[in-house]
Amino acid sequence: MSSQVPSLASLAEFQRLHALPVKDSRVEAPAQALHSLREAAASAPPDYRDYLDEAVRCYEGGMYRAAVLMVWSACIQHLFSVIDGHQGGIKAMEAAHRARFGKGDAPPASYKKIGKTDDLLYFKEANVLLIAEDAGLINRNARDLLDEKLKLRNRCGHPTRYKPGREETVIFIESLLVNIIGGTMVNWQEDSTARQSA
Repeated sequence: MSSQVPSLASLAEFQRLHALPVKDSRVEAPAQALHSLREAAASAPPDYRDYLDEAVRCYEGGMYRAAVLMVWSACIQHLFSVIDGHQGGIKAMEAAHRARFGKGDAPPASYKKIGKTDDLLYFKEANVLLIAEDAGLINRNARDLLDEKLKLRNRCGHPTRYKPGREETVIFIESLLVNIIGGTMVNWQEDSTARQSA
């Protein structure tokens, strides 16, 4: 039986011959997130480039709450830009809003019509996400992701004494950059002619 169990010397020799590079994920993941954030900022349209530039500076300075807020703002501005740039985007958002919150032909007095993207600033962000899903801008998985990230954004943006760690911030940044700002989970594509005709 002892001939079947490798000796420590043979294991050590095997390890030496087949050594794999060991990466320190405590350094690699944050560095990659910062690299992704810098790339996103460099290629971002002017609509939200400043938010991502500020997020880079905040992240580098260890101000993780502020980095979360800046990336969230860039993400929402990106969605607003897609709505503006999508043929019929505002109309689709208003139709979805009316269907969800309008209560038929006679909406309540508190009903606020969506006539331009800036009107969305008056809505709770959670409701904007519901309307965006109903309109087809995003699907349920994207809304679930955004709802989850909105909770962290709210903990960071309100006096809760919450302090996100570096790893949590990295996950937040990467998730929104890849899936929302990168367009992976956004169904509408911007149409440059739609902005001009809107």
